[in-house]
Amino acid sequence: MNFGYTGKILHIDLTNHDIDVEEQDASFYRSYLGGRGIGYHYMMKMVPSRTDPMSPENILVMATGVMTGSPLAASCRFAVVGKSPLTGTAAESESAGFFGPELKMAGFDAIVFQGRSETPVYLWINNGQVEIKDATHIYQLGAKEVEDAIRDELGSSKIRVAQTGLAGINQVLFANITNNLGHFNGRNGFGALMGSKNIRAVAVLGSDKINFFNRDFLDRKAKEYATTFRDNPLGEALYTYGTTAFAKTLSDAGALPVDNFRRSALDDPTPISGDTYNKLLLKKRKGCYRCPIQCKRGITLDDPKYGVDSRYGGPEYETIAALGTNLNIVDLKAIAKANEICNRYCMDSISAGMTIALACECFQEGIISREDTGGLALRFGDADLMIQLLELIARREGFGDILANGSGRLAKKWGVEDQPCNLSVKGQEISMHDPRVKVGVGIGFAVSTYGADHMTAAHDPMLCDENSFSFKSVKALGIDKAISATEITNDKVRSYMQLEKLWRMMDALGLCVFGYAPRGVIPLDVMVQSLNAITGWNTDIDELLTAAERGSMLARAFNSREGFTIKDDRLPKRLFNPKPDGPGSGKKIFEENDFNKAIALYYNMIDCDSETGRPSHEKLIALGLDWLEELL
Repeated sequence: MNFGYTGKILHIDLTNHDIDVEEQDASFYRSYLGGRGIGYHYMMKMVPSRTDPMSPENILVMATGVMTGSPLAASCRFAVVGKSPLTGTAAESESAGFFGPELKMAGFDAIVFQGRSETPVYLWINNGQVEIKDATHIYQLGAKEVEDAIRDELGSSKIRVAQTGLAGINQVLFANITNNLGHFNGRNGFGALMGSKNIRAVAVLGSDKINFFNRDFLDRKAKEYATTFRDNPLGEALYTYGTTAFAKTLSDAGALPVDNFRRSALDDPTPISGDTYNKLLLKKRKGCYRCPIQCKRGITLDDPKYGVDSRYGGPEYETIAALGTNLNIVDLKAIAKANEICNRYCMDSISAGMTIALACECFQEGIISREDTGGLALRFGDADLMIQLLELIARREGFGDILANGSGRLAKKWGVEDQPCNLSVKGQEISMHDPRVKVGVGIGFAVSTYGADHMTAAHDPMLCDENSFSFKSVKALGIDKAISATEITNDKVRSYMQLEKLWRMMDALGLCVFGYAPRGVIPLDVMVQSLNAITGWNTDIDELLTAAERGSMLARAFNSREGFTIKDDRLPKRLFNPKPDGPGSGKKIFEENDFNKAIALYYNMIDCDSETGRPSHEKLIALGLDWLEELL
């Protein structure tokens, strides 16, 4: 009997409308853990070299982890993997919610889509039964209307729907995938990849129980956590504010993106603080499958100008900064409306906001004019302009058709690719954290295989205090001394390398970092004990970190084959400027040369070539991936 996983991978050939089920054994799951590991395995096996991301030869994988769907909190995530339309790299995006557990209860650990349907379709999975259904009648509807129509058509309000939106259908390169309207595979443009295959949605319904090796242990730990997580300040803050408290906290630290990262603090962050958000917008706290943290925000806003549809949820920190402060907008009502627009059309709010910011700065500096913008006068601080541009982007109308390609491509088009205003890495916009305050985050921006991402490792401030819960929780990883958040040293690189493995392990397993140490409060040893209770494997942290590394090396091998090198692992030039605001303002945190040396050291430490980024022959053998060499 399989414990924690079904052993079944669903293959969908959209070109021929063929459905096939592949069965995998325990060694496959133990090697990759699920999620991203499974996705990258199939990418290397199935995607030819130099494939156009929008071509039928690219694949789209939706994969759960072996811990997805357990009774424990923060154990519900699944990954979407494929060659990114935005960056052209091996890419992934994880999402929480309810879709992942439902897919597993419906009989499958993962879905691998290949080819392209001639007509719009959606996939229907019901307790092991699979059907490709016509989606012509729902193809052009909004996300809410699609979810409602599928549930009505199939006869159950319990169906979980993952879908691309109109932005994905229109090939906006930063379109995302949503499940249940409020959870997103939000980066790398997988909504556009899904749209390119003419797959409008995936609907799942399952009633089969997931088999666990020791259900009593899991139930006991789940109950224990649910009743105690708020005793820890990390848990209490997430319950009270979700991520909305970050805006004021980062402003106070001089780390809040303002004015396209030209500033890093607000004179008065009160209008966008967590307390203001709770008073102005919060209606109820919402959570994911079996999770008591309830960090998601359910909002209500009955406003004649910025009224929102509450089913699309409320903005979280990244959106508050990307569509708010970094555009010099501090009106939470306008930001909530912008969030609803992005969620309705299924667009990544980080990329959308950063692309608009680039355009505003280029207009401000005279690099582009009204002739380029279709007559629009671009300016920071204009909420109505921002909302207008989001609508144009989603529909690819007027100037929005240009913005829909993302800031990396626009920077190249406008001749500012190497200028400070271009804040993208490998073509993906950086997220809302300033490396001048969090150096490790900057390393993650640069070395991430799929472009800038803030979720590659624990953030530096968590590990500055040797007496903190977060620091003590990662000693098992060999991190034995506290390191300043702004330090760029050998110890920082070593610490980042270990924390990255940990984060990637959680991604592969289907875990949310808000539940588990060092960001959450469930200790790592309890996580390992819980995994063993799920699977019966009797594994340890070292084996799990190695399995996570296996997925990362698959991604690096893919990128090396596609021509990416360490030269692509750069940090935007603006982030080498002196810190603009807050504590230490005017101080230059690190030199570009020192940062690049740290990146080269990182590659040597993970046993990849420090020029090409390709995993070494010995590394591939050590990980049991030597089969890759004949594919490279």
